[in-house]
Amino acid sequence: MNENCPHCHQKLKTESNNGPGINYALTVILLFLNIFWYYPIFGMSYKDNSIFYFLAASTLVVILMQPFLMRISRVLYLYILLSFKDA
Repeated sequence: MNENCPHCHQKLKTESNNGPGINYALTVILLFLNIFWYYPIFGMSYKDNSIFYFLAASTLVVILMQPFLMRISRVLYLYILLSFKDA
C-alpha cells in the first residue's frame, strides 16, 4: 500500500472496520422511526395484535432498506473518523 495518494498526497492509513456498529445503530433508529408512518395509517393498540403487525412491517422495511443502510453507514463512518486535507 502506498504511503500517500499519488494525486492529492493525502496520507493513507489502514482503518478499522467499525461500519457494522454504525449500521446497527441506523437499523435500530429506522425500526423506531417506522412508527411515524405506521401509526397514522394503521393505528396501534395494546388490545389487539396490531403491535405484532407493526413489528412485522418494521422488520420488512429494515430488511428492504438494508443495502442502503450498509452503504450509508460506511460513508458516515468514513466522514466521522477520517479527516481529509484540501488538495
